[in-house]
Amino acid sequence: MISRQNDWISAKVGDEIVMMSASEGKYIGLNQVGARIWNLLDTPQTLESLFAALLDEFDVTPETCRAEVDAFLATLQGYRAIDVAQ
Repeated sequence: MISRQNDWISAKVGDEIVMMSASEGKYIGLNQVGARIWNLLDTPQTLESLFAALLDEFDVTPETCRAEVDAFLATLQGYRAIDVAQ
């Protein structure tokens, strides 16, 4: 399961989201796809349910979706914005 860390706050700016963690002292900006992933993670998701939702909403191949989402989630983990339970 993939879930948000509770100390991150976010605000929508156009199609994007700006996020900040006071405890981590970091902030990041998310594009439209990243913002959608963050919104989907409002409820903890499995990796497969996340892929399925994105494949329904965006014109992308399953291979590209998986590669880009995996990379994006790794970035969010690096910022400690999400928790991924194996």
